[in-house]
Amino acid sequence: MEKKIIRDSIHGNIKIKDYFIELLNSPELQRLYNIKQLGFAQLVFPGAHHSRLEHSLGAYFIASELSEAINLNEEEKNIIKCAALLHDIGHGPFSHTFEMILENSLEINHVELTHRLIFGNYEIISNEEKDHILHPNVNEILEKENIDKKLLSDIIKGKKINKMYLSEILNSAIDVDQLDYLIRDAFYTGVAYGIIDIQRYIQTLIIFNEKLAIKKKGIGVIENILMARNLMYSSVYFHKTVRIAELMLLKALEMVSNLNPLDFFKKTDLEILNYLKNAGSFQNKIITYLKYRNLFKQSYSISCLNLDESRKKIINLLGENDLKKEKEIEIENALNIPHGNIIIDIPFNEINKTEPRINKTDITILEGNKQKMISDFTPVAEAIKSKIIPDWALMIITDEKYREIVTKKAEKLLFN
Repeated sequence: MEKKIIRDSIHGNIKIKDYFIELLNSPELQRLYNIKQLGFAQLVFPGAHHSRLEHSLGAYFIASELSEAINLNEEEKNIIKCAALLHDIGHGPFSHTFEMILENSLEINHVELTHRLIFGNYEIISNEEKDHILHPNVNEILEKENIDKKLLSDIIKGKKINKMYLSEILNSAIDVDQLDYLIRDAFYTGVAYGIIDIQRYIQTLIIFNEKLAIKKKGIGVIENILMARNLMYSSVYFHKTVRIAELMLLKALEMVSNLNPLDFFKKTDLEILNYLKNAGSFQNKIITYLKYRNLFKQSYSISCLNLDESRKKIINLLGENDLKKEKEIEIENALNIPHGNIIIDIPFNEINKTEPRINKTDITILEGNKQKMISDFTPVAEAIKSKIIPDWALMIITDEKYREIVTKKAEKLLFN
């Protein structure tokens, strides 16, 4: 039996054996070495250079520990470890940054691409690379090992299945995916919000009526996890400077003519930067700006707390991507600003699509044999749901040279 031990910065030694080693060597997973977990977060948090593969290994480790603690059978252990290891193979370069292009143009996301890779309906390998690939792909390995690919995909998608606890291990208000990225991202960014007692969480987890539940004594650790998630989203994942860098890169990609989203999604972070640098003068400018941290500046912002009904209606309309692009061009034309230099950010539609768990707090608590909800014991869950992330409903960013004029005219151009 082949075994491998990988030394991880967060969990220490991670043991991998059997066909999991083959999966780890697959091109789909190896590609994740070259995709950063947090996109441009290193522009604010210089240590945030960790990869999607590190996170996938971490999710695999926690899934292994958890499945032992709740006494899953061997087949269940293997399928959940497989799901945890493969759950992010459909991610494109810079992780979530480009996800909305897929959503808007093809109505698919990285989870759907993961599904297609599992079933062999999509290839992450380019034609030029095929002759140099030495290891089988994920679909071939799963076929050889007779893994139930439908069940695997359903777990990754968080679908309702007979043994719902399997799906909840990877997709629920608190799951192995979130547990790893909260701890890992906090460690590499250097913030103090992601300190979570995973072992305590695992010790209080139980299967009840074919679903996951937490024993009452675990309420404290649940509060800790929910607060850590909330603080990481507000302080790291939607840090304004990180968001501006992501929006700049997204704009550079959107302005590529004859764009095929599925083609660019195969690329790694470095490949997409090289591709865009040679895609046109505007793209070259943006990539150079990002290289030397010469970022666009916020020229206008309106808080979620300062919206009357008429403005709220306009912002909701602009949340539709085509209308937002039209408004960007309208402002550029009105102020004689070159195309691409006005970017309007309305984040809420994107958050709801790419981060559906951000306000999820539906956690079952077991008190003796009685099933209750976390909100029956603590106000933390409801307080977290009421917090708005991020704190801007709409933001306009632009090149520094146009900032002053945009700041003066934005209000009138947006809402009159």
